[in-house]
Amino acid sequence: MKQSWWSIATGCIFAVLSLAGCGSRMELPRHIGASLNGIAATTDSRQLLYVDPGTPGRPQAFLYPVQHTLTGWEQALPQVPVNLGRNGVAPPFEKREGDGRTPSGIFPLTRAFGSVPAVTGSFPYRQVDAQDLWVDDAQSPDYNRWVVRGATNASSFEELLRPDPLYRYAIAVDYNSEPVVRGMGSAIFIHVERAPGAGTAGCVSMPEAELVQVMQWLDPAKRPQVVIGAPSAVTVAADGVKSVLPADLSPVLKQRLSAGARLLALRQGSGFFAAAVTLPPEVAARMQEKGGWRPECPVPLQELAYLVTSFWGFDGVRHYGELVVHQALAAFFMDALQHGYNGRFPIERMELIDAFDADDFRSMAANNSSAFNCREVPGRAGVFSRHSYGAALDINPLQNPYLMLEEAGREKGARVYGGAAALEFCLGNPALCRVLPAASAPYLARNERLPGMLQPGDPLLAAFKERGFTWGGSWRFPDYQHIEFDPAKLTLP
Repeated sequence: MKQSWWSIATGCIFAVLSLAGCGSRMELPRHIGASLNGIAATTDSRQLLYVDPGTPGRPQAFLYPVQHTLTGWEQALPQVPVNLGRNGVAPPFEKREGDGRTPSGIFPLTRAFGSVPAVTGSFPYRQVDAQDLWVDDAQSPDYNRWVVRGATNASSFEELLRPDPLYRYAIAVDYNSEPVVRGMGSAIFIHVERAPGAGTAGCVSMPEAELVQVMQWLDPAKRPQVVIGAPSAVTVAADGVKSVLPADLSPVLKQRLSAGARLLALRQGSGFFAAAVTLPPEVAARMQEKGGWRPECPVPLQELAYLVTSFWGFDGVRHYGELVVHQALAAFFMDALQHGYNGRFPIERMELIDAFDADDFRSMAANNSSAFNCREVPGRAGVFSRHSYGAALDINPLQNPYLMLEEAGREKGARVYGGAAALEFCLGNPALCRVLPAASAPYLARNERLPGMLQPGDPLLAAFKERGFTWGGSWRFPDYQHIEFDPAKLTLP
């Protein structure tokens, strides 16, 4: 039986497609293709390393090198089995230092390093030596930065020249950078695997030969990125805070969070929710209008973050509050507040200082817990308070009074140390002291634990101390409401 030219041609085409069809190793899984199409509007990259963590039924993770062509996203190199954090993959914006999880999200790739002299290709590469370190001390100004030995005071860091082959070749992931948020994780690399199936501290690891091939393929002109996570997590990373807002959050707080240009940190689960975004324009404008921020303040507006968090009220009901804090400390604040929430520490109210026309005395009188306010230290003209840096928080001022020594009493009170001694001194010299707010005087006696009082060992105060904050309750003349982080640790010298 004769065949027409059309049937012969069709058969040939079918044979060719069969060779490169569903059975081909270069065919992207459908869920990855759909995920790539979903984030296409949020990235200008033309090269992606898509890290699929797998599913409970298929736990093996794979890395897919893909490129954008005239016909869409296509797999450029064979997929490679990879290893992820020993504790899995963190939800978007929820990775934390030392948790053993790989961050999920979309991150730029701009440089590589290793112990070998060079790697062919155009991707920026630097050979490391014994002087190269990556800081993982979350309280250091150099946190999550590549530094040279001797140029940092960090107490903890990663040696980039290792005795094992893990960093023989490595790609640095631009994770948690610009801004660097303390505690959000550091030193995230794509590096040589220790062994097939061996979990990492949070990085992505893979066989050496395939890693070299990927490094040679990467082209900086195509703005490469790595995408890590299941499609649902990648969607959250691309969409930002709008995709995770609780249903019971007020419209005002939803609008303010949604107006933040970038989501910085997130915590949710077990009834708790906290999110920090870059400062929304409406919040920034109100801060300037009310005088909470002025051009002479020590921190520019672009370094501040807007944070919404859950807290328990004295009524036993869950509420949402808002704070403005330094961007670098956003995760520290929310994580410590989560500890307080889990321990059911009660807070009366939590509103921005602008609700009180930036008047700290009115805010304290209302028993309002607040953070940023560009103001002087009471009684010390010309000295900016730690609140002016977004590095301090006052909790329940009514239950946690500030016993302030007036300027006139500094000489006489110079040898007074500690809360009990300070209280005795002030009772004997009432003209030399002041209690702020005035209604908090009954709470100066700290021998009884009452709801809302900050006390050594309570879940909220302990969590802040673990993150490098100090408590005013330990001062010579105590400020029991006050918790602060040293601003000198916020910026590079």
